[in-house]
Order: sequence, then C-alpha cells, then structure tokens
Amino acid sequence: MAVLGEIRKKTWLIFVVIGIAMLAFVAGDLFGENSKIKQLFTGDPSVVGTVNGEPIGIAEYQSAYDATQSMYENQGKPATPNQIAQQTWNSLISQRVLKQHAEKLGLRVSDDEFWSYVAQNFGLGSGAEAQQQIAQLEANAATTPEAQQQYRGWLQTAEQIKLQLLSQKYFGYVMAGTAVTNKEADIQQAYNISNANIQYAFLDYTTLAKKLNVKVTDEEISAYEAKYPKLFKAEGLVKLSYTYFPAGASTADDVVALANINKYLSTQIIHDDVNNITDTIQGFGVAKNDSTYVTQNSDKPFISNYFTKEELAQSQLTPEINAYFKGATVGQIGGPFKVGDTYQLYKISKSKEVKDSVKSSHILVAFEGSAAGKGVKRTKADAKKLAEEILAQVKANPASFGDVAAAKSDDKSSAVQKGSIGWVGKNNQLDQTYNGFIFTKPVGTIDLVESQFGYHIIKVDDAKNKVAYQVANIVKRIEPSKATTEKAFTNARTYVQAIEGKSLNDFKNAAKKGGYLNNTTEGIERYAGIGQDIPSDQDSDILKWAFDKNTDKGATNLFTSTTGDYIVVHLVEKFEKGLAAPSVVRKYVEPVLLQEKVSKLVDEQIANGGLNAFVSKFGAKKGNATVNFSNSNLTGVGLEPRVVGAAFGVKPNTSSKAIAGNAGVFYIIPSNQQIQKNQKGSMILDNLNRQLQGKFQQSLLQSLIQAADVVDNRDRSLTR
Repeated sequence: MAVLGEIRKKTWLIFVVIGIAMLAFVAGDLFGENSKIKQLFTGDPSVVGTVNGEPIGIAEYQSAYDATQSMYENQGKPATPNQIAQQTWNSLISQRVLKQHAEKLGLRVSDDEFWSYVAQNFGLGSGAEAQQQIAQLEANAATTPEAQQQYRGWLQTAEQIKLQLLSQKYFGYVMAGTAVTNKEADIQQAYNISNANIQYAFLDYTTLAKKLNVKVTDEEISAYEAKYPKLFKAEGLVKLSYTYFPAGASTADDVVALANINKYLSTQIIHDDVNNITDTIQGFGVAKNDSTYVTQNSDKPFISNYFTKEELAQSQLTPEINAYFKGATVGQIGGPFKVGDTYQLYKISKSKEVKDSVKSSHILVAFEGSAAGKGVKRTKADAKKLAEEILAQVKANPASFGDVAAAKSDDKSSAVQKGSIGWVGKNNQLDQTYNGFIFTKPVGTIDLVESQFGYHIIKVDDAKNKVAYQVANIVKRIEPSKATTEKAFTNARTYVQAIEGKSLNDFKNAAKKGGYLNNTTEGIERYAGIGQDIPSDQDSDILKWAFDKNTDKGATNLFTSTTGDYIVVHLVEKFEKGLAAPSVVRKYVEPVLLQEKVSKLVDEQIANGGLNAFVSKFGAKKGNATVNFSNSNLTGVGLEPRVVGAAFGVKPNTSSKAIAGNAGVFYIIPSNQQIQKNQKGSMILDNLNRQLQGKFQQSLLQSLIQAADVVDNRDRSLTR
C-alpha cells in the first residue's frame, strides 16, 4: 500500500517516463532507415540516383544490372562487377535522357507502331498476332516458373523496344532540320579541288615549352575547369597506390608440371602407403580406352567428336600442334605442348569416314507466323497436316519428290530446282535443324523436320565422305605449388607490416626495394576499373573499401584475388563531389593550356619577324607542302587543319603569325593559291549530309547527357 501511495504522489513522474518512452519509439520510427526525415538529409535508400530529378530505383537498377550480366555471359565475355555496374548505369542515364527530351517534344510510341515492330522483327504475320502470342505468354506465366521467367524477359525486351522506337523518332525529328545546303556543298567542292603551296616552319610543343620554361600550374587548371564545369564535374574520386604480389606458378612449378605430364608417356607404378595398395597406370600410347583414360587423368573432359584434318588445321592451335596433326596417324602421340598455363598431350584415338558435304532437297510447308510465312494464311496445325500428307506421298513414290516440290513447296527459290538445295559443306548458312538432319541421316532418307521456316519434307540425295579423327587430349594445368603461394603471402604480409601507417613515398620505395610491381592511379570513380596490370576481380571490393566513410586517407589494406594473388592498396587521397582536383585532370587539361601559353609566348617574342625569325630564334624545322581542304595531313607531322586554313587565308608570299597547330607551333608563307570558283557540289551533297548526320547523332546524345543533372547515389544505396 505504501508503494501505491508513493506512486499516487509521483504521478507526474510516470507521465514523464511514459512520454520519454513514447518519444523514443516515435523518434526511432522517424529516424529509421526508411524514415522521411532521414531521407530528407541522406536521400531515399530505395533510389540509386536521379536524372534531371527523375529517380532510378534499386529494383530497376538491379533488373538492368542482371540483364547486362546475362548479356556478357551469353557472349562469353568476362566482365567484372564494376564493368557491369558502369555499363548498366551509363545505359540507364542514356535511356532516361533520351526519353525525357523526346517526351518534351510530345513524341510517343503508339500501340500500332509497337506491335507492328514486334511482328516485323519476330517473324510474325501481323501486330494482332503478336499481341495474341504475348497474351498467351502472359497467361502461361502463372503456370510454371520457366514461363514466368520468359514473361519477365519479354517485359524487359518490350521496354527496350519502346525506348529504341522513341529514340529513332527523336533523332529523326531533330535531324530533320540538320542538312548541308547546296551552296555549302558548292563551297566544299571548290575547297576540295583548290590547292596551295606553302613553306612552313614547325616546332613541337614539348620542345618549345622547355625552351620557354613554360609550366602549367594547379591554379590555371582549376580556372580552366571553372570555365567548363560540366566537363569536369565528378561524383567523388579516390587516388590509390597499389603493389601487386602474383601467386602464379613459378619456373620451378613449370618444371614440375612438365615432369608430371611426361609420366603419362610410359607406364607408372603408384604405391598408396596409407592403404598399402600398388596401382599400375598404363602409358597413354598403349591405353585401350582413351575416353576413360582422359576422364581419369586430364584436367579437361574427353571430347568424342570426329574432325577432319582440314578442320583441325583451321582450329586455333599452336603451330607445333598443327604440325603434329598434319602427319599423325592413329595411335600416335604428340607433345607435351605448352599452351597458355597448361601442358598437353595429344593422341589420334580413332578414325572413321564422315560426311563432309551433302546434297539434299526439300519441300517447305510454311504457316502464318513462321519465318517464311509472309502472305501465308495457313495455321500451324493445318501446315503440319499438309506436310504429313506430302511426306506419305513422296515416301510411297520417292521418284515424284522433285515434281511435288515444284508444285507444292513454299520455298519458291528451290521449287524451280525441283526442291534441290544442292551441295553444302558442314559450315553453311542453313537452318541448324535442317543441317543437323542432312548430316546425320543416311543417303536416301526422306522425313519431316520442323524449323523456324515451317515444316520441311527433306530428302538426303547424296553425300561425300572424308576420313575424320577422334582426338584424345590430356591437359594438365601448371599450378603454383604450396611453397609458391606461401611465398607470395609472406612477401605481401611482410610488405604490409613494413609500410603500415607510412607515407606514399614509403609505400612506393618499399615496393621498388622488394622488386614488386607498383602503380599509382589518379582520380578513380567508385565503379571504374583500377588497372590493367592487376586482376580486375577485386576492383569492386577495393573501391568499396576506399570509398567507405570509415576508410581514412593513408589507410592500407590487403586484398586477395580469385586466383590467389595479393594486392596491397594504399588510399592516397579522397576527393569530394564537385570539380575534379587539378591532379586528376592534369593529363587532359595541361596539353590544352600548354598549347595556348606556348603559342602566345612565341607570337609575342617573334612579333612581326615571321617564319625566318621563328627558325632563327627557336631552331624550328622548315618544310614545303601542297595542301587542300580535303587532306590536311602534313607528311611527318600529322593532321593540321589550322595550317590548311591559314594557307588559303594569309596573303600570298607573306608570313603568317604563330599558328597553334595540333602537334606544335607553325609559321607559314603561302604561294600559288589555286582557288577554284563556280564549282557544283551536287555529287558530294549526299555524302556530306551522311557525314553531318552521323557526327550530329553521336555528339547529340553526349551533349544531352553532359547537360543533364545526374545524381549518383549507388555508393549509399547498394551493397556491392
């Protein structure tokens, strides 16, 4: 009771406690990961970036990332996570920018345009048929995971088609007002056939900069960036220095690998001390079952295919292996051959005659929607029924095949030849289904096959054979030994211990002293590649670490590649979002500013002295040339359009002022300016328009992207 009394006395305290608890609860909700207040300060975590204020969500980005990854895999091209991420991001930005500008002009892709495109490009008869097939695909999506995946793939494809059609409309709309006039073509034609003889003096920028002691300061680079901020804005960059410790096989490992594969050339007796078992392995040359032998002893599986010697010669093999195949007989062994990071033995295992070329005929029954079904109203079911009837007819009377083909085949080009396709080799342009049939069936076979074109009644008319060989191949990888990998790790660990907390110079000097590969990068973005001289599979992890808010300037970390190599990385500098640091853009900006400063100083010092004064004062090289507007190349120098322009703009037999060319500073004295007049450019007008439109389309998208307000929040929103 006393306790209850105390509670009654201090009711205010209870309300305070409850209030604090409620406030904590509400605050937790307000400042949670998905709270509006937190998003106000840190951005929406479900958005990876924006283009002109339009968001790109994580789901959209991830879907595009997966599609890009699949594209690389389907093409058999290796790609790092960063390469996939950057291509995905660039693609999404391009799509957003084009779509936004097209919609500003009121451009749209109608349903009729969309379905008509689908029908034309997917071999369907009409847009209505395309809609029916997609409706069926959508209905099937609820039945199996495979059908659902197909439908999701279609939705992605449909979105890309709409973007492509919208882009075509936009570029067509904009470029409609971009054309070379007849007058401009006349002028260009006159310039193309006009010539000028010039005497010139030239000296490259590097030599002049040394003679004039010209330097470009960081302040000058910053001022240049400020004039062109769109060109130099960066989302955030890091400067890294890295030292590489490869754990690849050593020379000693190579010797061991060669010795090991040589053992297969003779009988081996192997004793298992643990189980007290002795086993005998026959030599490769006397092995009775090559497929089993290769399966048990090779790092790569046995391939049972047969190849002619011509096919083997056309394979991408080393000259030594090709020489072996040229004269090898069944049972003969070749090698060991060193191929990349492997040693290999070859053996001609078996031989047999195979079809090298086949003569065939066919009767095609197409249907609406098949690749050869243009103008055909027959359904697929009706086509199959008709094809089966024709098959029965020609099987009953094979001699009638040609006449039936001429009368009933939907392949009109072969129908006039009584269905004959003629002779074809293995590597031909025929449909794979058709090709597979004629090269696997005996001469005289008549049967029914379905392909993308419809139903084929095929007859194998004749075949020519060649001897082909089955090749057994033992492959052994040259792998680093335990001692090699341990040495690489020990070197990397010792190096890390020696440079931990040290300066960049210490980091580089330690690498030089140890004889290790070291490089320093300038201005790397979060999703960029780091260097060509180290394994790229760690780029994403390295940059994720470098950009992490908890990683400070001067930090060092050790990374291990998937191949077991070690990379020690030193974070030299972090650059915030905004104009890139002068050190990052110096390699791009310095040449531009150097040219401006050098040419201006030369002009000031030469004054009115002209070409001869330039040669006398700076030791410039003299030369003679005939130039015109269709060819601005100066032999031994390169393309110099400003020099060509001056050749026709400076008064004859008079020295020009300093000309800031591409390769250096020029002075010229033109003579014999043969300027053609009253020329007609009708012959070159179309070509000039094609060139203009090609350049315009390339530069337009780049300009639109540069002008766009792009915000990249991937480093905050994504885990990889």
